[in-house]
Amino acid sequence: MQKYLIFDFDGVIGDTREASAHATMVTDSLNYEDAMAENLRYSSNKPDHTRDHTKTEEEMHAGYEWTRLFGEQVLKNGFTLFEDFVREVEALDTPYKAVVSSGSQLYVIPAMSKTLIRPTHILAYENHHSKEEKIETICKDWGVSVSEVYYFTDTLADVLELQSFITPDKLIGVSWGYCGKELLLKELKENNILDYPDDIAELFKN
Repeated sequence: MQKYLIFDFDGVIGDTREASAHATMVTDSLNYEDAMAENLRYSSNKPDHTRDHTKTEEEMHAGYEWTRLFGEQVLKNGFTLFEDFVREVEALDTPYKAVVSSGSQLYVIPAMSKTLIRPTHILAYENHHSKEEKIETICKDWGVSVSEVYYFTDTLADVLELQSFITPDKLIGVSWGYCGKELLLKELKENNILDYPDDIAELFKN
């Protein structure tokens, strides 16, 4: 059976936690500890840029500008990839792989070019502000329904945005990212969380 896989970038493919903290220090004028705390707060709560947001046009414009500045800083700071997981994803036998991010394409696209994943789509904040819109775009291009895709994330923010949108057994958490397993267990079942990169192979074993 064909597999349709969508991966969040930050915390799943890219180990951007340190780079994001330092970028937040610059964009929000915070010290390191407060920047780390702010990034965890953002990762643990439903985002305010969902499809049903109530932001004004000016606030949305400010969000795009903040994301651009943030993306420039993350790119400048540099970060590594979760290489073990990247290799697992590269090895999966399906042409239907896509990558999304709430961050900027300024750092996501260059990072993905260093892998052999070869996603059909790389959609960042600049493409659509909500994860729902990104997923719908990908599914439309693939010619499949949302119910057919697996979505991999490391944050409660994504889970809270998507848990009524993605089929529950196909919303998969990864424990090595921003929130960690303990927080993900607040909304996901344990068998929906990958403890180690090679657990993705077990997920598709049958």
